Amino acid sequence: MEAEAAAAERQDFAAYGQRLTSGEGGFFFFPIRHHSPACALHLAAALAEIRPRAIVLEMPADFAPLLPLLSHPDIRLPIAIVSVADGEHASDERLPVGYWPFSATSPEWAALRLAGEFGSTVILADRESGARLAATREEKKWQAEEDGEGEPRQDETAPTLLTDEGQLAYSHYADGLVKRLGVRDFNEAWDRLFESRAAEKDWRGFFRDVGIHCALSRLATPAEEIAADDTLAREACMRGAMAKAQALSGDGPIAVITGGFHTPVMIDPPPERPEEAKVQAGSGIQTKSYLIRYTHDHLDRINGYGAGMPSPRWYERLQQRVAEGNDDPFTEAATDVVLDLTARLRRELPNFTPPLPSLSATIAQAQALADLRGLFGPGRAEILDAARSCLLKGEDPRTGSPLMEALLIELTGEGIGEVPRGAGAPPLVEAVRSRARALGFRIEDGTERNRLLDIHRKPRHLAASRFLHVMTLLGTGFGRCLRGPDWAGGVATDVLFEEWTYRWSPAVESRLVALSIDGDTVERAADAVLARRVQALGEEGQAKNAHAAIRLLMIAAQAGLARSCGALIAAIGPAVATDPDFARVAVCLSMLDNLQRGRKALGFAGMPGPDELRLIAYRRAIDLLPDLETAKDEDVPRYVDALATLNEIAEAGAQAGEGEQPLDLDLLDEGVAALIDADLAPRAAGAVAAIGHMSGRLSAEALATRVIGPLQFSVGAPPARVEALAGLLAVQPALLKRTPALLERLDLVLAGFDEADFIEVLPALRLAFTALAPDETDALAAVIAQAKGSDLDLAPRFSGGLTETEMLANARLNATFAELMQADGLGLWLEERAP
Repeated sequence: MEAEAAAAERQDFAAYGQRLTSGEGGFFFFPIRHHSPACALHLAAALAEIRPRAIVLEMPADFAPLLPLLSHPDIRLPIAIVSVADGEHASDERLPVGYWPFSATSPEWAALRLAGEFGSTVILADRESGARLAATREEKKWQAEEDGEGEPRQDETAPTLLTDEGQLAYSHYADGLVKRLGVRDFNEAWDRLFESRAAEKDWRGFFRDVGIHCALSRLATPAEEIAADDTLAREACMRGAMAKAQALSGDGPIAVITGGFHTPVMIDPPPERPEEAKVQAGSGIQTKSYLIRYTHDHLDRINGYGAGMPSPRWYERLQQRVAEGNDDPFTEAATDVVLDLTARLRRELPNFTPPLPSLSATIAQAQALADLRGLFGPGRAEILDAARSCLLKGEDPRTGSPLMEALLIELTGEGIGEVPRGAGAPPLVEAVRSRARALGFRIEDGTERNRLLDIHRKPRHLAASRFLHVMTLLGTGFGRCLRGPDWAGGVATDVLFEEWTYRWSPAVESRLVALSIDGDTVERAADAVLARRVQALGEEGQAKNAHAAIRLLMIAAQAGLARSCGALIAAIGPAVATDPDFARVAVCLSMLDNLQRGRKALGFAGMPGPDELRLIAYRRAIDLLPDLETAKDEDVPRYVDALATLNEIAEAGAQAGEGEQPLDLDLLDEGVAALIDADLAPRAAGAVAAIGHMSGRLSAEALATRVIGPLQFSVGAPPARVEALAGLLAVQPALLKRTPALLERLDLVLAGFDEADFIEVLPALRLAFTALAPDETDALAAVIAQAKGSDLDLAPRFSGGLTETEMLANARLNATFAELMQADGLGLWLEERAP
């Protein structure tokens, strides 16, 4: 009975497959996989034979106005339609919400081209992109709530693919198929079952088998999973489009081209159940769509989002060879890949170029693997397997190989499409392209490139830097700074060069489309984004967060928007003047001091605003000095660091540079004088004492008593005894070297310790001395050696590469140091301890 039931079931599926292309009711059903060359080739053959009067195509209905543009002769694939929606609030940016990519292997592309040739009416059958976006957002929000994550995180430039086919590629049936065939993933299973049949002439048999495969995938998918998103609503729209096509006048059949997962309910509609369809009428999301350039690597990447095919350039090669009528298109395409790989390796990695016998062996083994697996010719998996076997010598392919990475690039492709001029792209996109080309950026393909910019000496390089920074502010992802001055952190501000990596990608173009409502030039769009960022500070409760505002000011300045920062500068002044946190104000002062020192490179030369902000922050920090007296224990370290920053900036700013006002050092001295005899935490007391000594308000002997006394007289727990010394080293590390009384007192105290006492305070001492920079450590060591009458040469030895002579000298120095340690009874410290 089981055998009979199984036979009957197989017969039912076979009958279903035959119905798809029998013209039942005037309809031909073509289940496809997006970007499948086999589907595209067989679909082209089918449409050429049946000459449909109408084509019902699974694409968002609001893309219909762009259909005439898709027949333009200047189009070069890959391209994509990007759908852009208004934000939920009036102040929101317009966000790219959906992509529909077209590759040379897209069945939809073949259908649209042939529709124009045959004069077939095209009806786009899917829900509008705005409705699909709304459903996707709701689904993500629901999923986030289910996972206990609150609101879902959204990457504004990440592709939301409207060609999603995750239900087909990741179904329970697909998992079982992968195991049954013994392949690595669904893509390899699909290749074996269908792409290997790209050169066949029987389009009916091909779509019969694809249809059965997709029907099994749907049957294995739980009904509640299908109903969880907008699948049912979309399918209701598709059936409505079929009815619209049927009502058209004229003779000839109707071709229904949809993702294979939807085909079963196109040919056998279920009973109407509106409550399951979840049709979201009047979603309130308004969209506008544009054609943009797309890239091969993004076509490959979309496989990770549940749509499309991997290695798009490979499938383009295969499709081209099949279309040319080659007797063995698979081997021809595989040979193309291997030859192009060889050319790439000779050009880029000559040391990895394989010899001719290895190349021949690779092609032969790919053919042998195809024969072994019962295929018509080598496919993507066979090429990769053969390359791992024949081209890798002494490498572990699991850990990555430059040769295999080059092969994957060759299979993926590096092409970027082109849309026709006048295709309706916003002026902002063209403005950015023109600016990029004028500044020497190559955007004709999607290849990642590096750019080294001499930003201080070459005006064109500075303009290129500002362009990269403004593109970063706009959120395009066009460039990434690898190294260069960090004005916000005050790091490497004297560096002359910036190094960037950049690439043009669909995400760049779609982001610019989204920002096109803000203006038709880079500057206008950037001003609008900057204004929103300033507004967002207030909406996020950070209107008085001077630190966040100053960081935004730095970003804007590097983007060349200094002249547009008046409102931001005006907001920073009151925020700094009312900030109650001493440490945060000191950080703000440091950032503003960096900005003032870099005012020429940042575009603030001749503008009084930044210097005035620096004065405001300086005065506010001094006003908050009394907070050191009431600081909580956990705040003391950062308050002392803040005092060190304040002291350093005050000393450096006491002498005014060109175009700036001097900082009044007396203000700091008076503020510190009021704290010298205050009841402070030991670290804060040491820091204040150090500055008091530098201003002449505290003698060297008094300083030594305050800083070394707790260590000498064992005041407090062992770590606390070193806190005052740590405070001094934090703000004035050079004092220990320059003040003999201080160093003598410390030496006397340490010499009087027995071993147990010394070991007890050693961790805290080591931590305190980490405040010294390497050159300061060297200088202090030299002073100590001189005071001890030692003839050790402790001058810094690492200014350049070490010679053999220097290495021998260092070895002798190490030996002498070891002898001294032994003489002082510290020889055990040199012995290696067993783990």
